[in-house]
Amino acid sequence: MKVGNRRSTDITVTLVLAALLLLPVYGFAQTVESDTQGSRDLSRLQTIDELYLESQISVQILKAQIMSDSLEHQLLGLAAMEDQLAAGTLDPHNREAFDALTHVLEQGVFNVARSGNQVPYDYNPIVRHKAARIMGLVGTEEARKKLVQTVELDPDASVRTQALYALADIGEDPDGSVTFAIARMLRSENLRQTPNDNAVFAALVAVERINGNADSTMHSMVVDVLVDVAVGRGFNRLIRSKALQVLSLM
Repeated sequence: MKVGNRRSTDITVTLVLAALLLLPVYGFAQTVESDTQGSRDLSRLQTIDELYLESQISVQILKAQIMSDSLEHQLLGLAAMEDQLAAGTLDPHNREAFDALTHVLEQGVFNVARSGNQVPYDYNPIVRHKAARIMGLVGTEEARKKLVQTVELDPDASVRTQALYALADIGEDPDGSVTFAIARMLRSENLRQTPNDNAVFAALVAVERINGNADSTMHSMVVDVLVDVAVGRGFNRLIRSKALQVLSLM
């Protein structure tokens, strides 16, 4: 019994001493925490190298998704890229991201996988449509050129229309090449028996936005084409009114 009481007493003393020793440490920790609020836990802050490595891994994952043969994976990757560009967490000049975006924007137009004389892959225009919209967020000179190429060559009207809206979002044409491509597209639509009103309206919006940029160069062909649209019998009243509105701003 005496041994048991001594052991109990020793344990109690030890616990009391430990508590007394921890009190100053706890108090010091509390003080440090309050003094460094907003920049606490500095040991967990990432270095620039770590952040760069993480961003590169993220881009590689996006690239793998976007360039896969799965429509679901492509759309998920494109949605993630769009979110990151909008949030500013993805550099618009990132080469790997741009190459992946270009790949899907051109798939079925230039990038055609073949097995003999067969085209085994179902090239869904919804992917190119989304890629065109994202190119507008990228907004670089290269992105602008890819969108002009899409306006000129993509076989799907909805993709061409989205490319025009993306060019409107960028709103730049330093050398007149964008408005030249748009003017050619409008002239082509004007010659059709049934022009695509959605594409024509998007083209007019693009011309309007580009014209509003003082650093842009408007191709000389644009005014004549806008007049043709404004008086063209093949266009509805909304299209003709929009063409007149754009002309009045030039």
